[in-house]
Amino acid sequence: MRRAADLCALLQARQRNDTDLGQHFLTDESHLAAIVQLAGDLNGRNVLEVGPGPGTLTEHLIDAGAMVTAIEVDPVAAEHLEQHFRDAIDNGHLAVHVGDALTHPWPTTLDAIVANIPYQISSPLIERIEAHRRDGVCPERVVLLVQEEFAERLTLASPADRGSLGVCTALGWEASMHRRVPPGAFRPPPAVMSRVVMLEPRPWPKEVDHRFVRLVVHQAFSNRRKKLRTSLQQPPRRLSRRPGWHSGRWRDAIEALGDDPRMDQRPEDFDLAMWVDFCVDLVNAEVHSG
Repeated sequence: MRRAADLCALLQARQRNDTDLGQHFLTDESHLAAIVQLAGDLNGRNVLEVGPGPGTLTEHLIDAGAMVTAIEVDPVAAEHLEQHFRDAIDNGHLAVHVGDALTHPWPTTLDAIVANIPYQISSPLIERIEAHRRDGVCPERVVLLVQEEFAERLTLASPADRGSLGVCTALGWEASMHRRVPPGAFRPPPAVMSRVVMLEPRPWPKEVDHRFVRLVVHQAFSNRRKKLRTSLQQPPRRLSRRPGWHSGRWRDAIEALGDDPRMDQRPEDFDLAMWVDFCVDLVNAEVHSG
């Protein structure tokens, strides 16, 4: 197996890292091996890698027996992969696609997503993973290397980290934080500490439409310092896309819950179970108020 530092040097000899694209390449072999190990048994499994860059993680994935689909926005990095991973491409263990992973088509058969992602696409990538699941393609495990602050919000590491990102992710995924990766493990080093996170799917709540819960949570956290009776006065954007919902029904539902003590709490006071219960009551309150 080729050394990660050598693969990185080969790409950097062709062009300098574009930090606008988030090109901080992980070259520490121990962290690369740990990420792949966390993804489980990948032998013969279909794996999506976002932003492979020089292929340092790609090398470890292929060595683990994975069938890798790599989506790389930088055409020079993609050419580098096609040149230095020719054997893997020829034997079907690697397919390289040039494009933006947020818009480029994803595989319709997908067992895992494993990636050291550009940190600026962290939130929209989580949304893309969720959308892919709604389309019927759900990976068994997602392992991502992200900025530590983002990892804390994604996994709801503490009550202070509660926000729409973590709550909405928790509706369908068990999120956990794993090893810490220091700046020195990258070339060039980023200015922040990094963290490995893992997502494993779990059933969406049966009590209420999870997409409705997402709308309510996003609306509440848009004014996170305000009480719910204030932040929920205005209906969520795209409310009308949920069957049976419109602004009039929303106003009736909020009015029906006017004396509920939860309306005087702030969104950060709610954990996931409380949000589900609140949304169930919101639906039922409208029914009884009609």
